[in-house]
Amino acid sequence: MLLFAPIAGAVSNAGNIKKADLYKAPENSTTNNNLFAELSTKAELYNTNFDKVPGVLQRLVASEEIAGKIKLENGEMLYVTLLMGGGKIRDFYSYTTPNDPNSKFGPSITVETDEKTVKKVLDSEEPLKEAVKSMNDDSLKVETEGIFRNMMLSTLKAFYK
Repeated sequence: MLLFAPIAGAVSNAGNIKKADLYKAPENSTTNNNLFAELSTKAELYNTNFDKVPGVLQRLVASEEIAGKIKLENGEMLYVTLLMGGGKIRDFYSYTTPNDPNSKFGPSITVETDEKTVKKVLDSEEPLKEAVKSMNDDSLKVETEGIFRNMMLSTLKAFYK
């Protein structure tokens, strides 16, 4: 879901660089939304296995803020943000408004879809191929900012048709 992917490691002379804490799915989520709980579990699983994520996907989401807008089967909206840091998912949370109240700069990648598409991707034997198929049939809309991200998204679509 939402192109869970790590950032590439950054090299800096800026002094002390602290490794990001790993994202841990909430054990007793206060949300009543089962989809958010399932996505939280998948985010934790991703962190455990992120070294298996294709490089093209890793480069697409390098140190990004990813906003997700998911129309639920009951007609409500699920708004989520995925923050990447240190090559892992640093934070994943939901909120009740269309715009993330915690965002300082706004998302660099926005994903819009519905619950049916999310579940179809999650349940697939090949989730990345299923996600690309959903992008191509427009049931999963991914908007990126910048030429580099647009090129990486195009490359991803070409490799995983």
